[in-house]
Amino acid sequence: MKYIGLLLVLLFQSCMGFSQELMGSWSGNLDFGVQKLTFVVHIAHENGQWTAKADSPDQGAFGIPFQIHVEGDSVFLNNSQGIKLSLLIASQDKLQGQFYQSGMKIPVILARTAKDVLTKKVLPYQTPKPPYSYDTIDVVFPNKYANIQLAGTLTFPKEQGKYPAVILLTGSGQQDRDETMFGHKPFKVLADYLTRNGIIVLRYDDRGAGKSGGSFEASTIDDFSKDAISALEFLKKQKNVDINKIGILGHSEGGLVANLLAGQGIPNVSFIVTLAAPTVPIRDLMIEQLYSVGKAEGMSEFQLAMAKEINKKNFDVVKSELNTDEAFSQLKKNMNIMEESSQNEAIRKEMLMMLTPAYRYFVRIDPTDFIKKIYIPVFGAFGTLDVQVPSTLNLRGYHDHLPRNSKTVLKEYDGMNHLFQKAKSGRVVEYGQLEETINEQVLKDIASWIKGL
Repeated sequence: MKYIGLLLVLLFQSCMGFSQELMGSWSGNLDFGVQKLTFVVHIAHENGQWTAKADSPDQGAFGIPFQIHVEGDSVFLNNSQGIKLSLLIASQDKLQGQFYQSGMKIPVILARTAKDVLTKKVLPYQTPKPPYSYDTIDVVFPNKYANIQLAGTLTFPKEQGKYPAVILLTGSGQQDRDETMFGHKPFKVLADYLTRNGIIVLRYDDRGAGKSGGSFEASTIDDFSKDAISALEFLKKQKNVDINKIGILGHSEGGLVANLLAGQGIPNVSFIVTLAAPTVPIRDLMIEQLYSVGKAEGMSEFQLAMAKEINKKNFDVVKSELNTDEAFSQLKKNMNIMEESSQNEAIRKEMLMMLTPAYRYFVRIDPTDFIKKIYIPVFGAFGTLDVQVPSTLNLRGYHDHLPRNSKTVLKEYDGMNHLFQKAKSGRVVEYGQLEETINEQVLKDIASWIKGL
């Protein structure tokens, strides 16, 4: 989901003005509390310039560039994602300082490590490569509601005829058209498989991502829904599209949008496919999500129970109509933060992020009222190892509220995580460690179901 991004993203780099001392590779760990992630920094000195690249091997991210500024024995690093580090040369073999991201401040120590020890094979993910057996074109289409242009890719069979068609809606966070994450490109894999099986696919960059216009940060689910409606309007005008077989395929938060639109009876949508979609009030989902993530990361039952009670109170505050100051005061009381301190600064900024209008809008959503009004066929899939959208809770949401339809299929995939990879633990850090981008059985089931409607 969009709002656990702080647990999912890690990038890094380093550099210095002490040539031989700094050249080489350095490694360390970032402790996010419920998750510890390895990061590696490779430093070089060429043509009088320091350069550095970083790896986050647990997330399948390698060769990430940073900008560098050196003052004496201090090094300041930053990149376009807003990640910063402030480091000091503690010894010939150690750099130490602080890591900053989205208001979080984490102590970090980097130790010199032999480069060959750090070398890690980039896994052969499923990403398809040209030449393709179908046609593909880059497209631009308008969102008249927001007066912006959205950019995407349309893939369709080479043979003339009328074909079923879908738009793909990305999950949490600002995503490109391929839903690129942890080295994987799930939507490129999905589009490739579906199009090779006779289904036209339109996938597009989120607002402000890739080549799409608009601003992502302050946008709400309502804004993303209007982006989806604009994509549908564009898709149904394509000459090879069967107007009676147009659908929405959404992953995670994209599945939430699919449920909301289908429940409103959007014209010309004849089916939806949801992959790990929230089907319960978002307030309840977030509480269960944090519990599942904490459990996967090894928190004790006592810690989980305590955290769950606090999270219930916190999300009730976020969902409430209290103004920002009142809500912030209540969150501090819930978290037992009685005074300002450097140790509490990261928590304070995290709480303020929870009180942004877009996030409060999100937490107040209850998809059940919309699911009750979905009368078109639904293919709803969940993974038993999903810690972000737990399968038992959200399958029950469909079973309890979705009207009966003989063509609807609700399926739970054993041993699969939030990305529908065959997983060992389901932990977020595992996503980039798996070669599989999307399990082939899931791809086959989706394509067969759509073609069989």
